[in-house]
Amino acid sequence: MATKSKRLSLLSDAEQFALYGLPDFDDGQQLEYLSLSEAELALACSRPGLHAQVYCVLQIGYFKAKHAFFHFAWSDVEDDCAFVLTRYFIGQGFKPHPITKHERFAQRVLIAELFGYRLWSAEFLPPLVQQAAQIVRRDVTPGFIPLTEYRLDVVSTRSMNSIRSHKSQIV
Repeated sequence: MATKSKRLSLLSDAEQFALYGLPDFDDGQQLEYLSLSEAELALACSRPGLHAQVYCVLQIGYFKAKHAFFHFAWSDVEDDCAFVLTRYFIGQGFKPHPITKHERFAQRVLIAELFGYRLWSAEFLPPLVQQAAQIVRRDVTPGFIPLTEYRLDVVSTRSMNSIRSHKSQIV
């Protein structure tokens, strides 16, 4: 039996998964999101080792689909991995080695830069708090702060909690 949290939940489990969950591509979506431009393929092929290159292709595809980055196990992405291997790395001996934290972060930085996005940073907090304060003054109904003008990747729960902790500046 699932335990109930005393915290307010704004999104259902399905809505949370839709926003934050690893994409689950069908065949058409694999073709759409995992088909790379020359620049995207060049970025992926610049990574050290076949396992890092495949991981990068997957991160690029998932970023194109959700504008977010994911930490996943190879067992979670077997179908997408098979698609990438048959499309870009035919006949190469793939071994699903773990990806280091350093390599994951390096890929995030390069992919965000390729698509004209910036990773979340504390420097974005003051303007977001100010924007939230302006929104509250105009309209007291719950809403979201549009992050599209900042071209940020999806903001993590920890970062959103940081924004919420500044609520004394908002109200």
